[in-house]
Amino acid sequence: RFSHRNEAKLKQSLNRREVVFIGDSMTRYVYHASVRAMGINESGAYDATSPKHADISNTLWGTTPFNFKWAPLAVDQLSILKEMNQKAEGAEFRRPDLIFLGGGAWDRLHVYATDEDRQSHAATLRELGREMQRAQMEYGAAVVWFIPTTINSQALNTEEKRDHLREEDMEAMRAVYARNGILSSSSFVIDGPAFTSSRVVESYDGIHYPIRVYDAGAQILFNALDWLLPPAIVEPATPPRVGKMANPNLGLMMLILVLIGLVGFDGFLGFSYLASLFVKGVMPRDLYEEAFSALHKKLGIAGPSPGPMPEPSSEEQPRARSRKKKAATSAKAKKSPRNRNVDEEMAALLT
Repeated sequence: RFSHRNEAKLKQSLNRREVVFIGDSMTRYVYHASVRAMGINESGAYDATSPKHADISNTLWGTTPFNFKWAPLAVDQLSILKEMNQKAEGAEFRRPDLIFLGGGAWDRLHVYATDEDRQSHAATLRELGREMQRAQMEYGAAVVWFIPTTINSQALNTEEKRDHLREEDMEAMRAVYARNGILSSSSFVIDGPAFTSSRVVESYDGIHYPIRVYDAGAQILFNALDWLLPPAIVEPATPPRVGKMANPNLGLMMLILVLIGLVGFDGFLGFSYLASLFVKGVMPRDLYEEAFSALHKKLGIAGPSPGPMPEPSSEEQPRARSRKKKAATSAKAKKSPRNRNVDEEMAALLT
């Protein structure tokens, strides 16, 4: 099922693998979109000072080489792929797990004028298809071919491009690549026109699109990784050593709070004494005795000595008389048979 793949999911698929992009500027834009999806947000940002026709190297997460090889013509792509296949025969060479290829626009623009050029180009494509199959069979690389995106003929900015690189010209070139076995030699094919034909008016120079358009191509590639690559090796999680997360100072603080709670008969670790600063006559020790003294008396357990109670002040005498009345009412209620039965049952459960 097609779904958006974020950096965390891509790391599961590509961690400790090697990925190589080989192709022209369209391929480079998909490369940058892929790198952005894996956490390098500034990849592919417009920069007039950076070289356009150059290789690019990245190492993602410190474990995954993710490189781009500038190869605008089919003969350039063939040369790089053939060299990689030859090096893969040696044990010391790290074989790529995924090879992403794309091209066709430069061939149509620069080396497709005569019949001899067309025949030579067709022969190059057939040999390129054989090298793509060799990479898959000899060392198990997944080979993806990227069909060139839709051309905006009206936006082409040179006379040469308007003469040789219109959309109808590129459509014929796409058929040439299919006829010479490039698509059938691939593990997977990404159809560039499929995600650009409806947005062709956004192509500002007739060939390239805003960088976010290529995110769709990158996501198509990422979803295809589910069957292009074997399951990644998941490194076992190493639990932290015992005591790594310990903090002696915090532990000592908790011991002090527990000690204050035990000594001061305060279930809130001594913080109830802060309330007694604002409410006179209410101490955590008094609350403890009021809650448990009756139960201790029934069970024959000697509770803490309450000590002499201070005489209430003239302001507190009305509240003291009210508490005495409530206590007397409570005592009368306890003398009823039903309450005695409940008390006896509670005592029996506690013994």
